[in-house]
Amino acid sequence: MTDTVKLSKGEKTAQRILDAAEPLFARHGFEGTSLRQITRSAGITEPGLYNHFSSKQELYAAVLERALKPMSTAMDEHLAQTPGLRVYTELPGLMTDILLQHPPIAALFQQALQGERESVGNQLMQQWLDRLVVQGGHSIEAMVGSTIEDRANLAIHVIAMFNLTTGYFLSQNLFAALAEGDILAAENIERQKRFLSKLFRAMLIVYE
Repeated sequence: MTDTVKLSKGEKTAQRILDAAEPLFARHGFEGTSLRQITRSAGITEPGLYNHFSSKQELYAAVLERALKPMSTAMDEHLAQTPGLRVYTELPGLMTDILLQHPPIAALFQQALQGERESVGNQLMQQWLDRLVVQGGHSIEAMVGSTIEDRANLAIHVIAMFNLTTGYFLSQNLFAALAEGDILAAENIERQKRFLSKLFRAMLIVYE
């Protein structure tokens, strides 16, 4: 949940609405979530919601902006500041840390990938996906050429990075069945990040 210590009363209410909307959108999708559900969860009236967001679409866009703008910014900084192959092997861990702040976003990613492109919610998420995938691709781009085969390799690596990172946050039931405990516990997040780093270092062998 967002730290609201320095926020005004109105800003706190807006954040409470976002906190309520995020898991509902993740569970039911954009079309399957009603403003009534969100206001009930946030503990406000529907007219009160309209004081902060003019429509469900604007609210959904704000949910995505809050979660994904920090990821985009962090990826830009990572690409600019991290030397050599570390830019590639450390990127999944960076994405994991940022998704940890808003775990339901992983489900919204998957909905956008698998759902109808005409859906308003999927279109909004797809804009972010396109932006983030392009950024992630830049971390690998220098290692590949321009042939069709090389571009296919790049696409597969980006897809693997995306799926291994976001899929982790959708796997609580499987984790509990295999090992028990909370997949979001700090020690398990660190295990995931170490695994991703080792895995992507190993994937670099194809370019040696």
